[in-house]
Amino acid sequence: MVIKLFALFSLLTMSTVLFSQDKEILSSHVDKQKLPVPKEKDQLFYLQRDPDINTIVYTLNIQDGKLNTSNPVLFYWIRYAEKGQIEKLSFIQRRMAYGVSHKEIEPGIYELHLQAYKPLKIILSKSKNTGKYQAVVKIEDDEVVLNSIFVRITGGSFFKPNVEYVEIVGHVLKNGRRIEHRFKV
Repeated sequence: MVIKLFALFSLLTMSTVLFSQDKEILSSHVDKQKLPVPKEKDQLFYLQRDPDINTIVYTLNIQDGKLNTSNPVLFYWIRYAEKGQIEKLSFIQRRMAYGVSHKEIEPGIYELHLQAYKPLKIILSKSKNTGKYQAVVKIEDDEVVLNSIFVRITGGSFFKPNVEYVEIVGHVLKNGRRIEHRFKV
């Protein structure tokens, strides 16, 4: 009986949280030109999306001056819409949306995938010019150093948002040209 009550309470709590987040998703769009730009230590890239200015930052996981090879990328919220505090992602956010999976494909080179969109392959490797790690995606025939991702959400629900487009911003590896690339998912 206690387990059934706990399960019911958990379900009600979860549905209340999801409903409030659904209303938030449906209610507004952010002006992406006015979004804050994080500048975190060891930052690789960041992700922003409707309905607010809160940002997920992806950084290198450096320990004792070296990349943690078993978990090379850390990710967390900067809650700009609140007090600008840093917070961990929830379990659901890590596993179903904004978390990153990784696989070492060669020594020091990792293939990363965002949980919500696994077809986007991100390669984490050291730059031949600077010796620093960078996140690189392939856009058409260009290798692009990833700076940011923006996701335009136009409704839907917490578990199934209606994504109008995803925009990747970065610079072309071979010539430094800035690039903005939109695609539908």
